[in-house]
Amino acid sequence: MNQEHDTPESESVDNDAELNPQEAAALLQETKLRAQRQFDVWPPFLLLIGAVIFLVAYGAAWWSVRGQSPYVGPSGAALAVMYGGIVAWIVAVSLVVQRATSGISGRSAKSRTYRTGYLAIIFAYSLFQGALYHAGASHAIVYGIFPASAPWLFAGTVFLTLGATREESRALALGVVLIAIGIGGAFAGPVAVWLVSGIGLCTVLVVFAIVQFLRRRA
Repeated sequence: MNQEHDTPESESVDNDAELNPQEAAALLQETKLRAQRQFDVWPPFLLLIGAVIFLVAYGAAWWSVRGQSPYVGPSGAALAVMYGGIVAWIVAVSLVVQRATSGISGRSAKSRTYRTGYLAIIFAYSLFQGALYHAGASHAIVYGIFPASAPWLFAGTVFLTLGATREESRALALGVVLIAIGIGGAFAGPVAVWLVSGIGLCTVLVVFAIVQFLRRRA
């Protein structure tokens, strides 16, 4: 009888001892490789298209505000070009990436969670912009520095955090560059911030596309 009662306990101890340092290291490496695969599914041609779209989109906003005195912000047509082009590119990238990762278990549920999170971020971002206007912030901040630079500070922080936790060098580098674009654009002022963001994002996507192309050839 005692032997029967001791067997489950010994099995429990053995199960607890199964995760040794080597297996923990292997699990960490697998997490790192999974993060790298998420980057690798981005097609270089879509990244190059995105580079052109961001340059044109932010260039249109810069063109509409240059010479404004006092500053009032981009025109409705410029905003339509900017947000329309960016949203269309994001949708195209999402479809391609989702198709490339469709075989991964639980991917569809995670995609829905990500979309919900993105919508919540956009809603909170719009509310904060309204709060700045309500608090009496100038048009240069509400319709210039904040919308053109704040998103890249946020995105850079996200990539920096993911890169640090997953030990993914490309995510770390991307996070640092996006934060630099956001800060540099903010210091450039409400007019030049649009041009700085457009050129900076275009450069990032071109470099990312080249890296992806070289990795695929290798």
